[in-house]
Parts: sequence; structure tokens; C-alpha cells
Amino acid sequence: VTGTTLALSVNGPQGRRDLPALALQPVSPAIMELDGSPLLQDADREIALDGSNPGRSHMRVRIMAEGLGRVRPDWPAGSPTPADNTPQVVAQVRAYLDREPIEVLRAVLWPGLTGVYMVEIEIPATLQRGLSELYLEVGGQESNRVRVYIEP
Repeated sequence: VTGTTLALSVNGPQGRRDLPALALQPVSPAIMELDGSPLLQDADREIALDGSNPGRSHMRVRIMAEGLGRVRPDWPAGSPTPADNTPQVVAQVRAYLDREPIEVLRAVLWPGLTGVYMVEIEIPATLQRGLSELYLEVGGQESNRVRVYIEP
């Protein structure tokens, strides 16, 4: 869907009902969560980050995200993403850990999945231990903020 608004009408047993127009945005970023835990992965070992497997200095982390907008080359909605030549997010993607910018290595559609994005970051060198706040900014829009446990 393109444009700035989307008008919807529903036809049912009670007749037609016109719904208020919905505002459209090119992006609406979100870090995906399951049962309140962010879907983050150690990129080298391909295992989930959690209390027993914390993030560490210089670790590459994959963030499972949605709502990052268009990709290049265009990819048909509803089709699994290829493993090779993975389409890249068009909008600028930034990541923040405890409100400090961190390096984004890539932002692509997640290979083998449909409609899911992978943002890969590198955790900077840190001496702090404990919970940190992670979020994304895409096309000027901020995502939800999630907690990630970090060790030096």
C-alpha cells in the first residue's frame, strides 16, 4: 500500500461499514518480543541472548525486527527471503545501547522468513555489567525499548 492514508470498508451481515481512514507511515520499527523478552541472537553461535547467555563486548548481535519499510531490491510480500543477495533496508537504520549510538553492521530481510527483518549490531567495549536499554531508529522513527543483559 502506498500513500498517506488508507480507507477501509467492511461488508457483513449488518451491511457496509466505513471505517475512519488510517494514517500510513513508511516505517514503524519494532524489536520483536516473545513473552516480554526481546528476540536477540548471538550472531556467531546463533543462540538466543538471555540471562544465561548475555551480550558481551564486541559481540555481534542479530535483532529480530519488523516495520523497517522498503528494501532494495524490492521483494514480494508473503515470499520467504532468499539466503543469498538478501534485500537491504532502504531507510537509514541506527541502533542505541543505553542511549549511545552503536554500529549497525547490516539491516536486511531475515533469510528464510517472511516479513521479518534482521538488524545486526556490534556491542561496543564496555566495563559495565547488567541490564542495558536497546532500541532502533529507522527513518527518524524510534522502536520500542528492550532490556538486554550485558557483561564486559
